[in-house]
Amino acid sequence: MSKQGNSNKDHAVEFVDSPPQDSSFYDSITETNVEDARTPSKEDVAKLFEGRNLVFVSTLSKDGSPHVTPVWADIQNDLILINTSEAAAKNKHVIRDPRIAISIVEHYNPYNMVSIMGRVVERNTDGADEHLKKLAKKYLGIGKYYYRPPKNRRVILKIKPEKIMGLSLHPAFYFLAYSPWY
Repeated sequence: MSKQGNSNKDHAVEFVDSPPQDSSFYDSITETNVEDARTPSKEDVAKLFEGRNLVFVSTLSKDGSPHVTPVWADIQNDLILINTSEAAAKNKHVIRDPRIAISIVEHYNPYNMVSIMGRVVERNTDGADEHLKKLAKKYLGIGKYYYRPPKNRRVILKIKPEKIMGLSLHPAFYFLAYSPWY
């Protein structure tokens, strides 16, 4: 066993090869209140969409199997906006069945996430090119998307959330609640 830190016990760090024998150490950690994990508010959800966080979209293919795609997205007037090509599978899927599931995880804190079930309430090509430039600026830092085939017509899918589930935790919560010896 080695010890690092100063002589003040409150600031000492102890590295050991075996778990502490005093079980009161674990009692204080395992009693961490799970209420600290809260359902994200409307503002928390909007903040996730403001960041450069990839959004995973699941649509239903013709045979009913899920089709999951990472996309760029934003939120506007309580609707989630996804820009895609008219030729994309997800666009064809939502024409047939507007049900959609979305998952977004914060880039810098994977314990801050939201899953959304909803429906595509509108498909619109008006302003889709400008919307793609806005998303390229947000996600790439430049206002142009270079990988777009010229003949690809863009469409904005507007999604109305029907059910929102999530978790918003500081990552230290899991670290503190984890005990490899308990």
